[in-house]
Amino acid sequence: MAEARTATVVGGGVAGLASAVSLSQAGWQVTVLERAPEFGEVGAGVAITGNGMTALGAIGAADAVRAAGYQTSTAGYQSPDGRWRPSDLVVAADGVRSTVRAQLFPGAPARYSGSTCWRAVIPDTSTDGRLFEVWGPETEFGFLRISDGELYWFGYFRHRAGASFGDELAAARDRFAGWSPLIRSIVAATTADQLMRHDVYYLPGGLHTYVRGRVVMIGDAAHAALPTVGGGASTALEDGVCVGRLIGAPVRDGADLGAALAGFDQARRPRCQKIARLAVVTARLGCDLGGGWRQTARNALLRLAPPKLLMRAGTQVVDWTPP
Repeated sequence: MAEARTATVVGGGVAGLASAVSLSQAGWQVTVLERAPEFGEVGAGVAITGNGMTALGAIGAADAVRAAGYQTSTAGYQSPDGRWRPSDLVVAADGVRSTVRAQLFPGAPARYSGSTCWRAVIPDTSTDGRLFEVWGPETEFGFLRISDGELYWFGYFRHRAGASFGDELAAARDRFAGWSPLIRSIVAATTADQLMRHDVYYLPGGLHTYVRGRVVMIGDAAHAALPTVGGGASTALEDGVCVGRLIGAPVRDGADLGAALAGFDQARRPRCQKIARLAVVTARLGCDLGGGWRQTARNALLRLAPPKLLMRAGTQVVDWTPP
């Protein structure tokens, strides 16, 4: 009888918990390590796109997420005698500032993107429920409904790292003072205690491999991308499902752990790299673009671009089928 397979998941975030559930479904005994004393909100909201819902469905969590969220739309090894050896698999899902990555890939630290972002959730019952995104010079503003009575908005803009404003709310209102009446009204309806701001860090290009020995890197620890196409939480969910289906299940059924880890890397890295490249291109054409003639040229280009081309770019992110 094969020995029980055990896994340690480092990080209790989206990728880590999805991995733990998926591994459990594959018959593994899983331990999740999280250094935070309690689970609390880090950001103002999580956007789950179609591929993320597919991943949640694969681990039986889609209905619960649908009930809690708001749907929107966009304008092992063997010994020579044949006995199984325990597989002390380690899943590194400890985020963009991954401690595990710092130890195994010291030359791949997270880098400042050049942008910072205000976020807030405010009471609202009248705004359109769709996702709206507006590009301006070195700035992006977006908002969407997250419940019948709440609206989430973000203001993403170029700024030096680690900067602070004496009055964050006043700075936000000043930043968007010349924008549309709707955007001004959303920012005006925000209170100081509702507003938060975080510098945006990412992992340019992602890791060159998601595997080092018996450690598999997933989520932002492996491929933290710019947030300009969204989908960070959803690709982390995809990773979690694939840890169970591409590593956990094959090893349970007799596959070599090293081969299963290599298969995971071959399956996940190209997709995550493609999404990361798309995010960089979107940033350069959108929120990172300077003012003046650049805005005019970009807007003209978008008007001339075939709708199918733009749809295809978005489809690359949200279309995904579990293995």
